[in-house]
Amino acid sequence: MDFVNCTIISEEKVLCDGKDYELPEAILTYKDEWFWIYIGIYVGLVLFAGLMSGLTMGLLSLDYTTLITMKEGGTPKERKYAARIIPLVKRHHLLLVTLLLSNAVAVEAMPIFLDHVSNPVIAIIVSVTAVLIFGEVVPQAVCTRYGLAIGAYLAPLVYFMMGAFFIIAYPFSKMLDWFLGTDHGTFYRRGQLKALIDIHGEESQTGGHSSLEDALSKDEVLIIKGCLDMRNKQAKDAMLNIEETFMLSINARLDHDTMTQVIEMGHSRIPVYESDRTNIVGCLLTKTLIKLDPDDAVPVSSLVCDTRYGRPPMFIESDQPLFDLLNTFQTGKSRLTIMIIFFFFLSLSVLKTIVGIITLEDVIEELLQEEIEDEVDITKEIAKKLHFSIARRKKSQVN
Repeated sequence: MDFVNCTIISEEKVLCDGKDYELPEAILTYKDEWFWIYIGIYVGLVLFAGLMSGLTMGLLSLDYTTLITMKEGGTPKERKYAARIIPLVKRHHLLLVTLLLSNAVAVEAMPIFLDHVSNPVIAIIVSVTAVLIFGEVVPQAVCTRYGLAIGAYLAPLVYFMMGAFFIIAYPFSKMLDWFLGTDHGTFYRRGQLKALIDIHGEESQTGGHSSLEDALSKDEVLIIKGCLDMRNKQAKDAMLNIEETFMLSINARLDHDTMTQVIEMGHSRIPVYESDRTNIVGCLLTKTLIKLDPDDAVPVSSLVCDTRYGRPPMFIESDQPLFDLLNTFQTGKSRLTIMIIFFFFLSLSVLKTIVGIITLEDVIEELLQEEIEDEVDITKEIAKKLHFSIARRKKSQVN
């Protein structure tokens, strides 16, 4: 039988047959003062790691474009919060590295303190449970839902962590900027914008009353989508076939039958042609004809060149973009102002194309994505189709 001669040198060391051996550290109990200190430090590390994890999810899920939108057109609180967060999100990679590094330091430091108060099995169970629930799931769920407000209030802490880990985080962030670029905003294409407008329409909202307060009405959705589509549309897409246009021959006379026909059509301008319907020589202003007596049967040819009754036609190419036409109407050549156009008190200037006639009414129809039967019906159609609810305005005034 062999015997080993051991001598206790200290609480941590023992000398056995001339060799030093380190004794395992005694596990602290709840009676020890340091037990509670280590537990407190461990809990603090779990909460700090959870906070960094939540901020990583909350702040980095906020798109730069979305934040700019909130800053410019959000509620007062959203504008305030977005203004605080934008400088952080602009430094996307520096923010990412700082938050991940802070989280990693806290997670790696947890076992150091937990080992002093528990055995390895308990330490593993507690660490996995605490980190998963309080360090990942709960913080990320909360910060994903309230990331804007939490990020705004904790912005000073994030700046402090950036400064604390700047020497390590900055080089890594620059490498990521170099490899991946610095532009992290979202650019919506026209098709995506149209889909986004549909999502924000009243018909797509299935939530409660609060979700419908700022929802777009059906008419607003149609108008916005019509504007987005107008970029690729030309005059030929909106013009009326020249054979379907109400016109007067230069050889006609404004007798009772003709005047009755003009009144029934209800247009403010009547194209006048000579010989052939494609040869338009002028336009008569309907409102000026009120001074004429149908019994006189005044010849149309005597009115076309008279600036009191007629206007020269405007000739365009059939492939001219509709936006250019709309700008032409705004120049005053059609005796319309921008204010009149947008409030839809329309006076139709007639333009001649290669194969048809296009009017401001046609352009507006493309914009509204709705058909307007004739000029007389414009006011009624706008009142019916653009029902920007009077009841809604009254309700907002009451509230």
